[in-house]
Amino acid sequence: MKQIAYIGPTIRGLVKKNQIFTYEPKAIMEKAGRLSMYTGYLFVRMDDIVSKRKELREQGTLLNISYKIVQKEAGNV
Repeated sequence: MKQIAYIGPTIRGLVKKNQIFTYEPKAIMEKAGRLSMYTGYLFVRMDDIVSKRKELREQGTLLNISYKIVQKEAGNV
């Protein structure tokens, strides 16, 4: 079973921060991608969750920057 976690900010009515899916949420990823092209980076495999969370906390990394952009574009600032 492939599990996917969304580690980005909550996008109201679509996906919550730290939400875990037991399937590949293609429809949700598509809708989130319309909001911001950076959301795709924030859907990660559970196998990689520890390293991805660490990367998310490090200033200037792709995940860190993506999180901040999506947060701003989703109106969560």
